[in-house]
Amino acid sequence: MGPKSTAYDAARHLFPGMTWDKEGNLVLTQEKVLRVPGTRKTRAVLPKGTMLTSPQSLDVRSEGQRFKLLLWEGTRPDGDQDGGFGESVAVLAVFPQNNIKPADVAEVKQDRNTALGEPVNLGQEDAFTLLNTHHNSNQGYVITDLFLLREGRFRRIANLFTLSSNCCCGDSFEEKPRWRVEPDSANPPRITAVVEMTRAPEAFTADCDPKPKPRRESFEDVYRWNAVEKRYLRERGNIDRLDRWNQQHL
Repeated sequence: MGPKSTAYDAARHLFPGMTWDKEGNLVLTQEKVLRVPGTRKTRAVLPKGTMLTSPQSLDVRSEGQRFKLLLWEGTRPDGDQDGGFGESVAVLAVFPQNNIKPADVAEVKQDRNTALGEPVNLGQEDAFTLLNTHHNSNQGYVITDLFLLREGRFRRIANLFTLSSNCCCGDSFEEKPRWRVEPDSANPPRITAVVEMTRAPEAFTADCDPKPKPRRESFEDVYRWNAVEKRYLRERGNIDRLDRWNQQHL
C-alpha cells in the first residue's frame, strides 16, 4: 500500500461491491471464499452479509521489500459455514509497498479474539505473530502462530497453544511464549520457540496462606530453514510434552 492508500481502498479491492452499515462496519454483498494458512485444502466461507470491523495494521519486511498487514475481525450470518470460529471470522491480508492489490488473503480466526502481535526481527526481514485468545473465570487460552512472508504469501512457521489458571494457589500456573533468534551459518536464522511455565506464580498466589513457592520449567522447539522445501521446519523439541500436559488440565 502507498502512503496515500487507506484501509477503505484496500477493502474495495478485497471485497468488490461491499457496503457500509450505520456503525461504519464493512458489509459483504457477495460470498467470499478464503484459504486457511497452515493447511493445504481447508477453505473458509464468508457469505453475503458478513460484517467486518475496522482493521488492525502492522508493517513487516520480507525479501528486501516492505509490506503492510491488515486484519479485520467480524461476524457472518451463518455460523455453520466452513472455517472461522462459529459466527466469528478474521480476515488477514498483506499488501506490498506502493501496491493496493493484496499479495495474499486468508481467514485466520481460531478463537473468540484475534489480534496481530509484534514483529519478530530475523535480521534482514521480519516474522510476525498472530494471537487467538479467550478467557473464562479462571483460565486463559492463547493460540500463537508465527508467520513469515515468502513471495508475499503467508507461510506458517509454528503454532503454539498456551494455558494459564489462577485457581487454587499451589495448583495455579502460567505459560508465556517467546522467540529466540540465532545465526545459522549461511542459512536464514534458526528460530526457537520457548514456553516458560511457572507453577504457583506470584501474581496468582498473593492471598494464599501458606504462600507456595513458584516453580519454573522451560519447553523449547527449534525451527530451521529447509532450502529444498523453502520453508522453516521443526527440527527438534519437547513442546509436545507441554501440549499433553495442557490437555489434561483444560
